[in-house]
Amino acid sequence: MEFKTTKRDLEAVFTQIQSQVEEANLPDEETVNRFARLARKMHQLADETWMDEAEDFSHLAGQLLLAVKKSDVEATVMLVESLDDAQSFCHRTFRD
Repeated sequence: MEFKTTKRDLEAVFTQIQSQVEEANLPDEETVNRFARLARKMHQLADETWMDEAEDFSHLAGQLLLAVKKSDVEATVMLVESLDDAQSFCHRTFRD
């Protein structure tokens, strides 16, 4: 049950971040920090079959947090796009 709750929360926070970026706003640091924490937790809960993908996603989330802290809009947009691609790939490859 913890996995499903974490996944749901992670997706909800990511959707919020994507909306902020689509509106040409830098996501707020608190939201991105929560997202990075949830991504780390998802990595800890990951099944062996998709552990590497979860680790990559967690790393990208950490990079996103750094970009937001530096107010680097260009890097933030690129990282959100990379996270979206990684999420799509993972969902296509490993259905829960």
